[in-house]
Amino acid sequence: MLKDWRNGIVFQQFLSVNSLVSAGAVILFLVMLYGMNHLPKKKLSFASRVLVGSGCGTVFGLAVYAAGRAGLAVGGASDWFSMAQSVYLGLFRVLIGPVVFISTVRMVLHTPAYKVTPREVKVKKQVNTLMLAISCGIGLFFGIWFHVGGQTGCFGAVRAGGESLPALIAALAPVNLAADLLLGKTVAVFVAGALTGIAARRMSGKYMDTVKPFFDLTEAAFSIMGSVCKTVIAWKPSGAAAIMTALAAASGPWAVWQVVKFLLVLTLAAAAMLVIQLILAAVFGVGPAAFFRAGKEAMVKALKTRSGGACLPEAKKALSEGLGLNAEVTDEVAAYAISSGMQGCAALFPAMALVFTVHMAGAEFTPALIAAAVIVVVLSSYGITGAPGTATMAEFAAVMGTGMEGAVSGLGPMIAIDPIGDVPRTLINVTGCITNAIIVERRVRT
Repeated sequence: MLKDWRNGIVFQQFLSVNSLVSAGAVILFLVMLYGMNHLPKKKLSFASRVLVGSGCGTVFGLAVYAAGRAGLAVGGASDWFSMAQSVYLGLFRVLIGPVVFISTVRMVLHTPAYKVTPREVKVKKQVNTLMLAISCGIGLFFGIWFHVGGQTGCFGAVRAGGESLPALIAALAPVNLAADLLLGKTVAVFVAGALTGIAARRMSGKYMDTVKPFFDLTEAAFSIMGSVCKTVIAWKPSGAAAIMTALAAASGPWAVWQVVKFLLVLTLAAAAMLVIQLILAAVFGVGPAAFFRAGKEAMVKALKTRSGGACLPEAKKALSEGLGLNAEVTDEVAAYAISSGMQGCAALFPAMALVFTVHMAGAEFTPALIAAAVIVVVLSSYGITGAPGTATMAEFAAVMGTGMEGAVSGLGPMIAIDPIGDVPRTLINVTGCITNAIIVERRVRT
């Protein structure tokens, strides 16, 4: 034992460095993380800082990968890279259960109560849910077909077998709220949150004095949760640097290509979803030319700002003034779709992120996993209403909600490329809210 101490073996094992090269790599890595967290905020936007972190992490990771291939002892440094990645991703894993529960309770409490639900409200929810399912299906189809995140082959397939439908439903159903929150079982947490919200709202009719503290507590919890989410998201530049360093150092250029491939397939899937939206709008009386002419301002703003909420005024204007639709209906539907029915951020993107993660883990899709993905993604889009970082929360909800929590590390690259992926998915959010409003307005009119 004394000999080990003299030779520095115990010290090397404790720090997980086996050479001066690996020690130097760890020091440079920590300096890089510190630097990413202190980039000038006035000169660089948040998206730019995240991309700088991703770029620096990729370059540094490839350098470590090349050093390892050249025979230098850098193995110990990878433990530090993986540690930083796991810690940052772990913060999102901690958040997702409470985010879905609190957001769901709040959404139910804020939903107007009707003795007889108006037809337009029913149609609005039906169309919103159906469009989310279609967008999720498009994301799954393109992700599986192009085998995003896959280690071999160009095209993927769905493996036969897996759970039966009854077994799938039983696996998704609530069992123990504490365990469901811990494991991030999205559907179970959503159901528990919805039941809690419904019970509180029902009691508010006769016992408002009794349940008023719960209403206030829900609002306070939602505000605090939002603040925590924003704090974790604010560390994305450093998180992106750590994630891309770990990925590039472990897998080299192949990993970088998989990330680029994901972005290309995401863009292709977004284009396909846009075509579907145009077809549906045409079926309900608005042709592609009229759609683009009226929605041009909103779509251009979506590409520039990458914020669906910021484009809502332009989308409402396009529907009422550009297309001459009933503003009382379209304004409500568009606002609902941009908050609880984001077809890009809350459906298309998390579905494809799930495919990427499953393939990165070496697993395959089965009919049961596809069905679970659609259910989880659609319900999660309602369960994260109003939460900061919608796309990031949605992708973690999709992976953990389908029982793939062991493969969460595959979501790391999604955080690193978030500002780029935000462009096509925000466009689909905006065109989706316009499409939903067109369909609902036409159906209610008839």
